[in-house]
Amino acid sequence: LWLDIEHTDQKKYFTWDKVKFPEPKKMIDSLADKGRKMVTIVDPHIKRDNNYYIFNNGNDLDLWVKNSDGSTYEGHCWPGGS
Repeated sequence: LWLDIEHTDQKKYFTWDKVKFPEPKKMIDSLADKGRKMVTIVDPHIKRDNNYYIFNNGNDLDLWVKNSDGSTYEGHCWPGGS
């Protein structure tokens, strides 16, 4: 089973939408019991959101791609600024 970005909470990777997927571990275990696997798609951009721990950790560790002038590169994709 392949899940695209719609499984996330507000298009923030490494999260689950708690309404659509209230018990993700139980769902994954149920699939595994049937010999099935699940893949969650993660694209190489992180939503710019100060309430998102992944974004904040990336800032704290200065992990972002840089422009030639040393500033942080900002792109745009389905979560918005990334």
